[in-house]
Parts: sequence; C-alpha cells; structure tokens
Amino acid sequence: MSDAILSARGLTKLFGQFRAIYGVDLDVQRNHVHALVGPNGAGKTTLINMLGGQILPTSGEILFQGQPLGRTTPSWRARAGIGRSFQLTSIIPGFTCLQNVVLAVEARRGMARLLRLRSSPEDVQYAGSLLELVGLAHAADVPAELLAHGQQKQLEVATALGARPSVLLLDEPSSGMSAHERSNLAALLRQVSQTATIVMAEHDVHLVREVATRVTAFSEGRKLVEGSPDEVFADAVVRRVFLQGRPDA
Repeated sequence: MSDAILSARGLTKLFGQFRAIYGVDLDVQRNHVHALVGPNGAGKTTLINMLGGQILPTSGEILFQGQPLGRTTPSWRARAGIGRSFQLTSIIPGFTCLQNVVLAVEARRGMARLLRLRSSPEDVQYAGSLLELVGLAHAADVPAELLAHGQQKQLEVATALGARPSVLLLDEPSSGMSAHERSNLAALLRQVSQTATIVMAEHDVHLVREVATRVTAFSEGRKLVEGSPDEVFADAVVRRVFLQGRPDA
C-alpha cells in the first residue's frame, strides 16, 4: 500500500522445528493504531519482536518507509524512528520519572550526550512535556519504582517517545492493568496516535475496539483476517479461535 510506513513481506520465524510466524504480509498505515490480536501462542509478540529487531526473521523482509531493514539492530531502528515498549516494564529503578525520560531523550543523540554531567535544559523540558502527555507531570520527582503498575506502563510509553519515533511498537500494553488503568490507557493511546503510528499486540478486545483503526488477527503463526475492528471481530473464524464465540466480545 502506498501510504504504509511499516511493512512485512513473507515474514517467517522458526525456532528449531517450531513455526512461530509463517509467511506473514503486513502493511501498517501512517497515523493508524494497528492492533495484532489472537490467542496465546498466535505469534503476536514474535512479530512485534521482529519489527523491533529484537529477533531476526528466518525469511522474508521488513520495510520501514519503503526501505528494507535487513539485519539492523534494535538500537539502529530506534534511532531511525521505531520505538518500542515491552510487556514487562523496563523502567530504571533508583531514578525519578523525569530522569528515566531524560535518559531516553538523550540516548537518541548518542553516547556523547549520555556522558555529559548535566542534561541540557532543552532535553529536560522535552522530557517534562512527555510526562505531561502521559499524565505523569505530577510524578516527575517520584522514584519510578514507587509508581503503581499502570503508571509504570505510562512512564514506559513516555520513555519510548523520548526518541521521537514515527512508529511505536507496544507489546500487551494493558497487561496487568485494572479496569480504571485500562480506561486511562485508551485515552493515552488515542493522544499518542496523533504524533506516532502505533502497532500493538493486545489481548483486550474492548481496548482494541476502542482505540484501533486497523486490526490483524493471527492464529498459530498465520494471519487469519484483517480489517476494521468490527469486521475482524465479526469474522466467524476469529470468533471461534480467539473470542470462543463470546457474544459480548
């Protein structure tokens, strides 16, 4: 598709004899929230890891803004504009929320910036604006490990945005969250999507319905169906293998 910012062609990943992903084609359109759904073991996280460079495909290729990524590393992709957060939070304990985000902002400019004794006012100001974006401005001076789980997820989104990504990859962003925290997450994702394309692996159907503009359903490493949330969740095969026929999903 002409406006795809991130694409996969024939993407396959084998772990020994186990086929985690097989022959997947994917086009992520600019300014969309593209959700990857499916039962446990469907291959969602494996696909996110391949897009982010944490693992390399067995075959196939990934293109970012029309250019093949090849065997580039996660750090190279981050500098190119592909940000990433993980299912388990990866905040730095012992640092405040603001310090966590400042480090992410500085990392975009390389090791020389990280070796400075004092952060630039511009980096600190930008980090503060990201904390405000994710709703944590009030916690700037709070040690990151003291935040509630949902707030730690919000902080991780802020750190991922520190590199000013064009695409933000999220792996199960609602994992471990309460209903209230998931409601806050939905609002956050809608706001973030105004500046970055989001690709997220997510199991919460209601969250996907609320924020996704495009959905791809997987089962056993293969793409089942793709379309709007209503189209995908109305599909008979998706209802059988993922929703298990639940009428409220």
